[in-house]
Amino acid sequence: MGENKYELSQRAYIKIVLHALKHQYSAVNGVLIGKVSGAGSGNEDGNSKLEILDAVPLFHEQLGLLPMLELALTQVDEYLAGDKEGLVIAGYYHANERVDDYELSPLARKIGDHIARFCPQAGVLLLDNRLLGSIGKGASKKPVVQLYTKDAVRGWRVSGDILLKEPAANSILTDYISEKREQQVVDFDDHLQDISKDWLNPDLFN
Repeated sequence: MGENKYELSQRAYIKIVLHALKHQYSAVNGVLIGKVSGAGSGNEDGNSKLEILDAVPLFHEQLGLLPMLELALTQVDEYLAGDKEGLVIAGYYHANERVDDYELSPLARKIGDHIARFCPQAGVLLLDNRLLGSIGKGASKKPVVQLYTKDAVRGWRVSGDILLKEPAANSILTDYISEKREQQVVDFDDHLQDISKDWLNPDLFN
């Protein structure tokens, strides 16, 4: 099996972190939107690259409710069906509730398994709660997420560092946090409570 490469766009990264910061005392999750290119784009073999271009925040209250998850994934799939760039649900992100919890939960693994059935190169990003609080306090360019990839034998395993395509992402995050931009993030929970709220977050970066 070849080695897959994973790239994370600034847009997706910032949206993930802002979602976690808005609900920093709750677990949150969402899906990653991207495309696969290279030799392994059609199967699990060969070298391929997964570009994570966007993220859709899902839940901060109903993480474990299967009907709500299925509804959310169906709506995301329907949205992507009209995309001409071949974008798909290409992964999952998760932030644990406890600051000292650094493990990928059974729920995160289960949702990752589901997505990997349709996108074998899918990755799972776990936010590092230890690093979340350091954004804005230093000059670190390191992403505050840990990449997990699925091994056919061992399941979800910590993988190498994911490539953050724009190294200045943490600096931009610092500016957004100072503006309290995280309060603008809308997830699927918010949309279910008020359907006028758009889970695509079209105005977040304006």
